[in-house]
Amino acid sequence: MSPDQILEGTRTYKVTVVVPAYNSAATLPRALKSLQAQTSSDFCVLVIDDGSNEEMLELMPDDPRFFGHRLHRNQGYAAVTNHALDMSASTWVLFLDSDDSLDPECIEVLVARGEAENSDFVVLPHKTFEPTGSVSVHGIVATTSPVPAGRALRHFIDGRVHPNQHHLFRPNHVRAKPNTYSDLGFIVNLLATMSTVSFEPRPMYNYFLLSDSVTAQLSERIWDLATVLDDFEGALRTMYIGREAVEAIHRMRWTQLNYMLSKAAGDTSSPRLKSDVYFWCRNEIRFSHVVDALRTRQAARGFSMALARVAPRTHSYAYRLRGSLKERWL
Repeated sequence: MSPDQILEGTRTYKVTVVVPAYNSAATLPRALKSLQAQTSSDFCVLVIDDGSNEEMLELMPDDPRFFGHRLHRNQGYAAVTNHALDMSASTWVLFLDSDDSLDPECIEVLVARGEAENSDFVVLPHKTFEPTGSVSVHGIVATTSPVPAGRALRHFIDGRVHPNQHHLFRPNHVRAKPNTYSDLGFIVNLLATMSTVSFEPRPMYNYFLLSDSVTAQLSERIWDLATVLDDFEGALRTMYIGREAVEAIHRMRWTQLNYMLSKAAGDTSSPRLKSDVYFWCRNEIRFSHVVDALRTRQAARGFSMALARVAPRTHSYAYRLRGSLKERWL
């Protein structure tokens, strides 16, 4: 279908669920089945094949609510996000990765809360399924609902909520920046344009951690993390003023450093790049980053930065040992 046909088709549905797919034929059927099992019927699905080597759109069910669009070459998550938003005329949008799934009541519950509370954005916790079989929940926030967008953004900044696109939101003019880690900047920039955010306490998004993603393997794309803060620093300065803005940017800075360190620590295939990442992060880590992490009860991140700063090899060993013990005992 052409983008114009898809745009017109989505107009009659309250929600568009976007499913980016890239060489995920093994997992896409599970994601699509979870959508067919939804208790709500007032939604459509837009599967975007991001230039896969495998056939993705043939896996779509024979259902008039399911639309498919193929990009002729792989363009990445940011480009898929922007193509999807340009092709959606629904009131709400939610992104579902092709290796994840939704609980049956997810769409119905999120829309009901968003409309009852007249919100622009509905946050929900995520269940993470490890290859070992263990299940954990992240993103349950003890707060009233709804709250002003600025207060909600603090939960993302403080690490209590995953800064990704797997939440329900009302789309507007905001688009993703061309960065491998574009979802972080997209969410912050989006929230900066919104007024009210709802929090749904039930974890209904299922994130499946694949066995080949447990150990981080570095690529040159890691340097996108080094610049991602530039994509949304302006939004933070719009949302907050004075000291509050400085604190938000400072906290996002050490969160960014922790992400880079965790990816470097688990790598076993790119020693030169790993060394470069550690060198860069060590030069950027400040004592104030460690103190702020400890002050906000994120001791693990604080100690991680401190150890990486003084003993990078020990930091890498400790990270891998922790992962090994976690797999053994879960």
